[in-house]
Amino acid sequence: MEPLSTGSDDLRQRSALEKAPPVESSSSESTMCSITDEKLEGEETSIEQKHLLELQQLEEHHKTKHAANLLAMKRSEVLNRTTVQMSILFYVSIYILANYVNPEFKKFYTLSYKYEGTHVYDIGLDDIYFFVFWIINLMFCRSFLIIYVFKPCAKMLHIRSFKGIQRFIEQSWSIFYYSLSWGFGFYLYYKSDYFFNCYNIYANWPHDKLSAEFKFYYLVQTANWFQQFIVIFLEAKRKDHIQMVSHHIITIMLCTGSYACYLTRIGHIILLLMDIVDVFLSTAKILKYCKFQTVCDVMFIMFMFVWIVLRHGVYNYVLYFSWTKAREIMDMDCSKFAPGEYVKLCYTDLQIDILLILLAFLQVIMCIWMYMILRVAIRVVTGGSADDVRSDSED
Repeated sequence: MEPLSTGSDDLRQRSALEKAPPVESSSSESTMCSITDEKLEGEETSIEQKHLLELQQLEEHHKTKHAANLLAMKRSEVLNRTTVQMSILFYVSIYILANYVNPEFKKFYTLSYKYEGTHVYDIGLDDIYFFVFWIINLMFCRSFLIIYVFKPCAKMLHIRSFKGIQRFIEQSWSIFYYSLSWGFGFYLYYKSDYFFNCYNIYANWPHDKLSAEFKFYYLVQTANWFQQFIVIFLEAKRKDHIQMVSHHIITIMLCTGSYACYLTRIGHIILLLMDIVDVFLSTAKILKYCKFQTVCDVMFIMFMFVWIVLRHGVYNYVLYFSWTKAREIMDMDCSKFAPGEYVKLCYTDLQIDILLILLAFLQVIMCIWMYMILRVAIRVVTGGSADDVRSDSED
């Protein structure tokens, strides 16, 4: 039998155990620290790899964007050069056909329906030839100026980005065209008998005797809006793309409808109200692209004043006058004439209503743009710059 252990022996054993070094505990703590260090190192490596991946993706994005811009620039250059070449080919073909094949082809570059023994013109379907000719002319002029004038000027002004160059080109063309169209249009308006006289806009309707200058002006203006409608799908889309397309469609309908119905005088007034405002707007944008921010802000204020006065003040007065007085002054309602009675042209209430509704829709679109303009104005007043809210986000 083993002897029973005494109480003193138990105390000695317990004391010895308490004094013994905690070998296993120290080993466990060392292992935990090692695992924590490895985990931190792994997390740091993961973060570095993530940052490296983001940098690589950003670099690839910039490369892709740069390549896309180069491709778009090349495509734009090819398109403009092709337009110039095809237009020249068209001119040569028309000249040969008109002089050696059939004189009827002269309708492309001469006005039709001249009253015999006079210097005034009527209108008719053959005007389509001249109209098409001027769509091609405007495409040619625009592309030619882009290649040989506007793009070199953009580079001289140190505009380097593709979108910056494209915007500069678009606004340069707008200044060039609308300055000429408004100047010539105002000259015709000053010479007219409805200069600051709304009554004569509709008096003695139908206005079927047009001077050569006025007929030329109206057909070229109509051709310009068709040309603009084509170009809008070739340019980078803006934030107001839908409004722009709607505006162009309504303007084309108003130009062609007013021409066909001998309502060219009201069309003339509306075109004058539109063109001069675009000159101020395009000038402000050009100044912005050239980094003349202070002058740009001043020009923008001038543009906003002209816009409000002409496109909302005068425009709405002309619209109101037309809505309330046009029928009374024209006094050629078709219902007044007996069946079979000859009249060159009469109107129905529906025709006048369509004209006025289109003018009202145009005002609605301009109100939407006015809201955008006011946003810019608030930004300028609060110390910001007159950035174009209608441009795309990368402009």
